[in-house]
Amino acid sequence: MKKVPFYGNHEDNMHCAVAVYRMLFDYFLDRKLTWGEAEKMSGFQPGKAAWTITMWERMSKQGFDIRMIEPFDYRAYQAEGDSYLRTYFTKTQYDWMVAHSNILEIRPFIGSFLSQVAVEQRRATLDDLDEMLDDGRLVFLTLNAKTLNGAEGYSDHAVLVIGKTADEYIMHDPGTTPRPERHVDHRTLWEAMGKDKSTSEMTGVKFKPRPMRADLVLAAQYPLYSRAALAKLFDKQLVYLDGRALKSGDKILSNSVLDADLSSLQLTDATIDLPIIYENDDVVVIDKPAGVLTHVQGPFNPEPTVATFLRKRAAELTGERAGIVHRLDRPTSGVLVGAKNPRALSILQKQFADRNVRKTYVAIVQGHLKNKEAIIDMPIERNPKAPATFRVGANGKSATTRYKVLAETSHASLVELKPVTGRTHQLRVHLAHIGHPIIGDPIYGTGEHGDRLYLHAQDLTIILPDETHPRTFTAPLPPEFEEYMAG
Repeated sequence: MKKVPFYGNHEDNMHCAVAVYRMLFDYFLDRKLTWGEAEKMSGFQPGKAAWTITMWERMSKQGFDIRMIEPFDYRAYQAEGDSYLRTYFTKTQYDWMVAHSNILEIRPFIGSFLSQVAVEQRRATLDDLDEMLDDGRLVFLTLNAKTLNGAEGYSDHAVLVIGKTADEYIMHDPGTTPRPERHVDHRTLWEAMGKDKSTSEMTGVKFKPRPMRADLVLAAQYPLYSRAALAKLFDKQLVYLDGRALKSGDKILSNSVLDADLSSLQLTDATIDLPIIYENDDVVVIDKPAGVLTHVQGPFNPEPTVATFLRKRAAELTGERAGIVHRLDRPTSGVLVGAKNPRALSILQKQFADRNVRKTYVAIVQGHLKNKEAIIDMPIERNPKAPATFRVGANGKSATTRYKVLAETSHASLVELKPVTGRTHQLRVHLAHIGHPIIGDPIYGTGEHGDRLYLHAQDLTIILPDETHPRTFTAPLPPEFEEYMAG
């Protein structure tokens, strides 16, 4: 029987789950993922353990058979947010999860995860573990590391259960003291799971190759590159399988190992100078110009972004989104706050997740609004006919925008906008839906009558780390707004 490879935890003691992913890929696919590749695939961030949903969704799409048992109600969390977490976890667990995991950031990804992985929402038992092992699965299991090692307190930990004897389970434990083929008696394992009050995740994994598009197989093989960058390789006939050049849409088995010439994909450490509104040891607040990307989807990108600007200021953070707390669309200008260390990133992102940040935008829209001050309360969903865009739809997520007309010309209105929620493209979608698209919007309007998208993030109010009172940061209205209204 093939031996299950073992990987120990990273020295930061936050990579136990990532180490297990490396074991699974090595065992089932003979792929030796680097730390960077496994981090990218799982959504890991420095200083925070990543919830497994990103990885299980990705692995399911690659042909892995994922059986997941967990009492956590993802749909309830998606709907209720922090209030659900506080009722589900004990205070000790809640405090640990918020401080040491990305739990506050996963809500936008729950829908796509549940469409791919069927979760059995209940408490897992040792009988379930036995059944999964008998079915030929390796079992990812989260435990209380303190209990597992005979100590008091709580620390979430992931192990890979690889077998059992009559009295003990055999696991690869990637803990701070790595222990391959660790033997743990049934009683200790059950206690570390939390017994009848268990919140453990138990996920059994095996692999069934299936036909997939070649571009998806390549993207899975090289997770550090964006799919857009990899797609260009097919156009240049630089991707081969058994000596045959592939097209992006060719169907191949999901476990195929492709030969790709990646030399044309170069990492560009693009630099850019951006106007700084405020800076201290924890944060930098900038006035983002229109046309500048907040970040890219992959690190291989030829243009400078806010993320590349932050990279030199956030030495403790890595990845293409290093320091990014929130984002503005490329054509939107205005206030953007970035973090310079993991602690600041967590504190700031939690305020956005809890909707404790106040934002004020200014836009120039087509025509005159009937009501000079009102609330737009309309759910927003992805547009299935154009998946990169959004629309108002009954099946969407709740979205609320307050607006007030500040000034008018014969054909346009200057409007103050205060989003209560933060859906992607929310302001642009809401204004277009009520018949007053933002001037210069090429997606939700006509794109005419403007040399840019006339949307500007003017004010942002937030509490900085180690401060108790909120601060408001302001980016002055660009001169072209005044010029447009005057003309």
